[in-house]
Amino acid sequence: MRSLKPTSLVAALITTAVLVTGCQSTQGELAAKGDAPAASSEATDTFPVTIEHALGETTIAEEPKRVVTMGWAAEDAVVAMGVVPVAVPEYGWGADDDGYLPWFRDAVEALDAPLPETLDAEDRNGEVNFEQLLSLKPDLILAPFSGISDVDYKRLEEIAPTVAYSEKPWAANWQEMTTTVGKALGRSDQAAELLAESDALFAAQAKAHPEFQGVSLAYGMTMVDGQTDLTLYFPADPRVEFVEALGFETPQSVADFAERSTMSSSDNVSLEVLGDFDDVDVFLAWAGNDEDKTRTLENPLVSAWGPVAEGKDLVLTDPSLVWATSSPTALNVPWALEQLVPQLAELVAR
Repeated sequence: MRSLKPTSLVAALITTAVLVTGCQSTQGELAAKGDAPAASSEATDTFPVTIEHALGETTIAEEPKRVVTMGWAAEDAVVAMGVVPVAVPEYGWGADDDGYLPWFRDAVEALDAPLPETLDAEDRNGEVNFEQLLSLKPDLILAPFSGISDVDYKRLEEIAPTVAYSEKPWAANWQEMTTTVGKALGRSDQAAELLAESDALFAAQAKAHPEFQGVSLAYGMTMVDGQTDLTLYFPADPRVEFVEALGFETPQSVADFAERSTMSSSDNVSLEVLGDFDDVDVFLAWAGNDEDKTRTLENPLVSAWGPVAEGKDLVLTDPSLVWATSSPTALNVPWALEQLVPQLAELVAR
């Protein structure tokens, strides 16, 4: 895909509900140029395996060696299991100049493997470059968090077995996605281990920070230019699940708002009724840029709202951290915890 532009990615994060170590230190002798990178571990499951998803049923006859990932996040699960894809999406916002998110690059380099080719598509609604995919000669295409259509899927299946999203486009539970990728790669046990390690990391941080326990935290998104309301995320959103795993609680007012809303993971609140959310201890949000952060916090109605008026607010503006906490993976959870927990500790200490 051509690079996802910063504006496209910010828009995608706004409209999408979601948005480990475990790699061995060496990968063995690198394959010759054009061949699939060697994996750090072998598959332990028995093939063939069959995976059902929203667009059909995919059978993988034998352990895949040339894996292509499409959409978001699947590449993290693949690399966390010691397999380097031959091609991955190119990111823009939050990524380095080559289109790789920091934890992904670190993990591939730790495997002593070459970085994969990046796919060519304009943005998350762009057309699939089938010619590029054909040239890659994949034996598995993973798109569990993507927007491929039924027509795309049928064409992709002509190239290689393709695993699409389980229910809806651009909606995936990262734990379920890890399990699916593990099954597709023949590494179900390793997928389970990665999830257990992630749970253990959250538990360790929660134990190390008892001050987080019971603190009511509202998670939101800052206002873009022209916006007159504030987005709040619901308990089902991965951002909220992330902080709740550390011991924070969703305020009852936000839970009640979620019950009234027709939206699934977030909704907009009129600034005039922010005062109704009077049980919020701290406010955590993300912003696409510093201008959105300033616009939001300096709005008279927002600045008068309890947690903001008392200085108990934290707005994340680092794009990589926004990515990692909006779309957690077994690969980026350790990185995200290292970045975010100290900031949360400072916030609660206020």
